[in-house]
Amino acid sequence: MTAHPAHDELVRTVRSWYICDFPALGKVVARRRFGYFSRIQQTDYCDIHILEPFDPAEASAFIADVRAFYGRRRVLIFTHGQAVDTRLSHALKLAGCARGAGILYLAHVKTGLSPKAESGPGRIEPVTPDTIRDYSVTKLKGFAGSEEEPDPAAVEADMAVRRAELDAGGAFLIARLGGEAAAIIGFYEGPDRYIFNLATRAPFRHQGIARQLLSRVLADTYALNKRSLLINTDPADTPVQFYRRIGFVDEIYWMRKWLWEGSSSR
Repeated sequence: MTAHPAHDELVRTVRSWYICDFPALGKVVARRRFGYFSRIQQTDYCDIHILEPFDPAEASAFIADVRAFYGRRRVLIFTHGQAVDTRLSHALKLAGCARGAGILYLAHVKTGLSPKAESGPGRIEPVTPDTIRDYSVTKLKGFAGSEEEPDPAAVEADMAVRRAELDAGGAFLIARLGGEAAAIIGFYEGPDRYIFNLATRAPFRHQGIARQLLSRVLADTYALNKRSLLINTDPADTPVQFYRRIGFVDEIYWMRKWLWEGSSSR
């Protein structure tokens, strides 16, 4: 595996995203006994990041703290690093948390000439405040793998987060096919770009649209003299092999998602 020249710095950068306030996004983080508890203001989004393992015998105390902080709200819990996840996995299950997928962060490593944007069937356009709804609906349908219309409340909640991200340095692109929104990509700007959304609606898959979007962002990243492009993926899912083939080869970070259903958990 080829390491990125700034590997250690990128590791620290990714970790910092989850333990610091992000005022532009309305994100507020509280350092508590068991980890970093955060909220995004004016949304229902809540998450907890556990960077160091606690004694598994204290899982009930952890859940009590979660309930005291968030009430009966639904909370995503992230265990950072496989050692932390392994130590806490059994205790979190016993405490009523549902185990989700692993999340692997990869950095693109440029080994020669800068990549070029590839042509494809989609017409790519930047997202504006007027087209955020198209982005959110396409994202929700793509992630669900279903053409069923998403719940209006879910669309409104996603749009609220996207608006905040636009104000906080996020950028979004839509690929349209025949005038219809078919795929999306979202990324944050900084010394490194970070892709956090990439989705294609089911009827438009296997046509190269996601590759077209990704190659466009990758080419622009180096044209703008960014240090690298980061992306996250489920290490057990098919896209990770595609990402590796096009140069996302340095494993920067790993964490696992857990879900605590506040109102229904014991």
